[in-house]
Amino acid sequence: MAYTDFEFYATTYHGNVVPEADFPRIADRASDFLDVITFDRLIDGLPDDERAKTKVQKAVCAVCDKLYQLELADKQANAAAMAGASSGTSGSATSGVISSRSAGSESISYASLSDTASGAKNWSAVYQAAGNPQETNKILESAARLYLTGVRDDKGGLLLYAGL
Repeated sequence: MAYTDFEFYATTYHGNVVPEADFPRIADRASDFLDVITFDRLIDGLPDDERAKTKVQKAVCAVCDKLYQLELADKQANAAAMAGASSGTSGSATSGVISSRSAGSESISYASLSDTASGAKNWSAVYQAAGNPQETNKILESAARLYLTGVRDDKGGLLLYAGL
């Protein structure tokens, strides 16, 4: 069960990365991730304290943004790999990431598979983490930690505390 909804994401968190149609699926995965890093301290529901509740919901939204970006990075990498494999050529591409476009007599240039691969590392930490579970977890935890640090559950325990 997701700890937030698209209305909170769009109006309170002011998110604009995850489309509304994809939000329930992504928010459910983000909430599952929060359950892992909070040692299931949210399993009984959001905290009663309004500030703590809002922080948890914002943490879910932040993780949603990163999960969606990681999903897009994986899709883009797979599409680039498939385009390179199906074209039968190693250095040029006829589809995939557009590197330049002209209007007069319509000219479109596509990035080669090697350009796409090397450029992906420079796009962002999200693209670098795609496909690497340890790096992915670091990015997701960092996004959540921004909001969850110092937040307590209804019993007074810190959500991120690893002890008993």
